[in-house]
Amino acid sequence: MNLEQYAYIAEIVASIAVVASLVFVALEIRKNTRQSEIANWNALVDRFNAVYLQTNDMELAKLVAKGRESYSALSDGEKISFGHYLEQLCIANEGSLVMAEDLVHSRDENLELFRKHIGYHLGFKGSREWHEEFSRVRGFPPKLAAAINDTLEQR
Repeated sequence: MNLEQYAYIAEIVASIAVVASLVFVALEIRKNTRQSEIANWNALVDRFNAVYLQTNDMELAKLVAKGRESYSALSDGEKISFGHYLEQLCIANEGSLVMAEDLVHSRDENLELFRKHIGYHLGFKGSREWHEEFSRVRGFPPKLAAAINDTLEQR
């Protein structure tokens, strides 16, 4: 074999090594993306749990039930507690909205999750009263506010 033939063999081996490296990098990116998706989902579940665990306090649970019926019937202090609870729920649900925007594979499922949760929690008469007042006085960031309003309009 002459030097030129060795050079051709070396080029072929180098080309194969480059392709193998690219395949390896692609697989690692896919694996890291999946791990990131799982971590984001776990963080979202933790956000939901933190809010829902608050209603283990029976006084707050009674207040939430009362507020769902009529926000205007609550005392000023009750409005604050009920409002903070609903605000935390909306912010926790924002995680599924963000995931829907960022993840191609589960976009529809995350949007549906957002719509179901927001539609349920803000579907009560008192919750809608709170949302109307909150939107006038403070409001959510524009994307979250638009998603909530779209959801409520579809109900």
